[in-house]
Amino acid sequence: MKTIHLSKSNEDIIVPKIFCLGKNYAKHAVEMKSDVPEKPIVFMKPSSAIVHGGAKVKIPPMTKDMHHETEIFFVIGKEGKNIRKEDARSYISAMGIGLDLTLRDLQTELKNKGNPWLISKGFDGSAPISNAVPVDSIDFNSLELKLTVNGQLRQQGSYKNTVFKIEEVIAFISELFTLERGDLIFTGTPEGVAQLKPGDKLHAELIGFTSLDVEIA
Repeated sequence: MKTIHLSKSNEDIIVPKIFCLGKNYAKHAVEMKSDVPEKPIVFMKPSSAIVHGGAKVKIPPMTKDMHHETEIFFVIGKEGKNIRKEDARSYISAMGIGLDLTLRDLQTELKNKGNPWLISKGFDGSAPISNAVPVDSIDFNSLELKLTVNGQLRQQGSYKNTVFKIEEVIAFISELFTLERGDLIFTGTPEGVAQLKPGDKLHAELIGFTSLDVEIA
């Protein structure tokens, strides 16, 4: 199984599961020509999707349209089930910046047919992640993210603009799934998603805390 590096303790821990949120920024929902959801839209990636900083991510041959989606993620620090929203923060140990790479043409085709779209989201290399840093007493609403591609700004956003906050998401997910130490929860992407091409160099930042660099092969 793949791991994530925790900067404070200088340890690598196993990532059992990766949960992701769809359309959790209203402007991204609009750019995808979709409604803002009334409940969290949750999907998963296998831990085999993880790559770390410095990786080269190959575009799968079955797609002609791979997109970047830059996201703040949180790391679960202890096991929990049926977690109350008011208790949820105590289950978060760390945070980082990641990419939810998406095969947009395949996703659209599969969604239009009413089929699951795992292959468009969960392929090898589809979840580049930074090292994780402690959340401590940080006000999550102060968190900012950005992505540059070949030095040009592509995405910029604020956690405060998410539709569903992480505490609500943890309560929602844990009704159905046992959360385990090392699970990651990606919190959705702001507007500005776009196609990637071989040779593109991506630099994603959780501003002031951690960053991630990957190249598209």
